[in-house]
Amino acid sequence: MFILYAIVLAVYRLYFSPLSKFPGPKFTAASGWFEFYHDVVKRGQFVYAVAEMHNQYGPIVRINPWEISVRDPSFYNTLYVAGSVRRTEIFKQLRDGIGIDGSHAVAEDHDFHRMRRKPLDPFFSRQQVQRYEEMIVEEIKIIEDRLKEHRDTRTVVTMDYVFTAMTGDLIGKICLVDPPSFAGEPDFSPDCFFALIALYTNFTFLVGWARHIPRKVLFRLIPFAARYRALSDLTDTCIKKAKARGVNKEASNSHSVSLIEHLLASNIPESEKTTDRLVGEFISILSAGTMTTARTLVTITYYACAYPEVGEKLREAVTEVMANYPDSVPRWSDLEKIPYLAACVKEGLRLSPGTLRRVVRCSPDVALQYKEWEIPKNVPTSMSAYMSHSDPAVYPEPATFNPERWMGEYDPQMDRNFIPFSKGSRSCLGMNLAYAELYLGLAIMFRPDAPKLTLYDTDESDVYPKLDLFIVAPKVDSRGVRVTVG
Repeated sequence: MFILYAIVLAVYRLYFSPLSKFPGPKFTAASGWFEFYHDVVKRGQFVYAVAEMHNQYGPIVRINPWEISVRDPSFYNTLYVAGSVRRTEIFKQLRDGIGIDGSHAVAEDHDFHRMRRKPLDPFFSRQQVQRYEEMIVEEIKIIEDRLKEHRDTRTVVTMDYVFTAMTGDLIGKICLVDPPSFAGEPDFSPDCFFALIALYTNFTFLVGWARHIPRKVLFRLIPFAARYRALSDLTDTCIKKAKARGVNKEASNSHSVSLIEHLLASNIPESEKTTDRLVGEFISILSAGTMTTARTLVTITYYACAYPEVGEKLREAVTEVMANYPDSVPRWSDLEKIPYLAACVKEGLRLSPGTLRRVVRCSPDVALQYKEWEIPKNVPTSMSAYMSHSDPAVYPEPATFNPERWMGEYDPQMDRNFIPFSKGSRSCLGMNLAYAELYLGLAIMFRPDAPKLTLYDTDESDVYPKLDLFIVAPKVDSRGVRVTVG
């Protein structure tokens, strides 16, 4: 019976589905096993398989039984639009089972997503992030002081851990009451973050269950799942502290109030204020806002250390503005005006955007038109930053880290193709925070009198995007960007 069902389903998908008219391989149209093989068995390789499909079949391709992929930057502003243009939803299959159903990021319905995201937006607006600048600088100073402890000791430090601790601590301070601190730990507490990423990218179905399994049992069965559980429990405790302390609606608008306190005092429905829901929201913000920015900082740090001309130009670029540091710290808005620093930030984000993974959207009310192709409403349709950022016609030698490409007059198509934070009503919530961390972090870490970082047993394969695991990841056996401090 199962075999008969599978045959009938495959025949329907190939010849009678509304998507049967779109170009693409027959085997991907008939089954999702091709995607499973490349993403699970081969680990995060489907994005590259999709690029090959486009090379063979053209700019619009059916990549699995239910989804269309488009590789044409001119279509980007049609697919990813503001809420005022039309309603946009995500594909339900992308959110099932990942254990953060409370997050705005996985709210399938357009209006439900808007309700969840609206109270978050003010906390991550450009104006608000400018108020966080002192806090950002404090976190950078903490990791710099930790690095100074290792000066001339030949101790090997993994910068992936350093920047992950920094960005994680910052998210914690913005969102929670009495958050944990990771940057002060001897090893920069990398385990919980890497365990969280491993859990989401390899065993997503376990996330929802991890909180219901006794910790001792969980640790024996799946150690990194137990670490996720510990992080989840810690978040649970912080949220309960916020509930116990209480914040009135007037005080909730204060700049010193945490995001969780703000949500608890807001007008969102009481069902949206449960501890489990808020844990999911925080874990989502933490995982999205920690590893992504840290990965970009790691990437730029590697190239600045590996290529002396890049490091020297970066130091020269920030010398004047950092002359009186730490007595005087430049503003983020001032750092944005330094051409070479801005070029390094852009090039780092081009090679290491928030995700390589295709970003899927559904248009629930109207069909979308791409050239002669009409994409029916509710059909999951995707585009990928990887394909936009690696187009050799727009970025010559796209695999090369070359900040100079952003200097002076350059092809405006470079800006058109530049989408590290996506666009539209569901674009990255933390874009402004990420930019502030990148500019301030690089200016402080590469000023002339900063600790000198020397690469240790590290090469380009430790930063070059190889795996699409929701976040951008290098080769499987990478030990990270490791340095000694002088």
